[in-house]
Amino acid sequence: MSRFLLDTNVISAVTKPSPPESLLAWMAEQADEDLFIASLTVAEIRRGVLEMPAGRKRDQLEAWFAGPTGPSALFAGRVLPFDEKAGFVWARLMAEGTASGRPRSALDTIIASIAESNDCTVVTDNEKDFVGIDIINPLRGSTR
Repeated sequence: MSRFLLDTNVISAVTKPSPPESLLAWMAEQADEDLFIASLTVAEIRRGVLEMPAGRKRDQLEAWFAGPTGPSALFAGRVLPFDEKAGFVWARLMAEGTASGRPRSALDTIIASIAESNDCTVVTDNEKDFVGIDIINPLRGSTR
């Protein structure tokens, strides 16, 4: 059984008017119960909506976010928190990045730590910020 944690950029890509075919094909092959998002992803999406200027586009995104196809509803029961276990993984990953001379992005490392602490593979199009992390990139067809 494989469990996948979808990075924020994957959620963003799949909700675009014309999502990448490779991503749609990959997602169609997965069972819904194997797809998760992080609480941070919900926060990042919400922040993006709140930072938009007032207007029709923001209103549409607000309705989507709060509605039945928004992230919290679509992934009900599959939104993974940044908890103590993930916090310890985060600390290790951040320290390893510093020790190797390649500091990590704190936010991307939160995603990675939530994935690792929940036995998930990160699904992302952001390969450079997940070096050394178990990832799959269905937008490019690569895995690590």
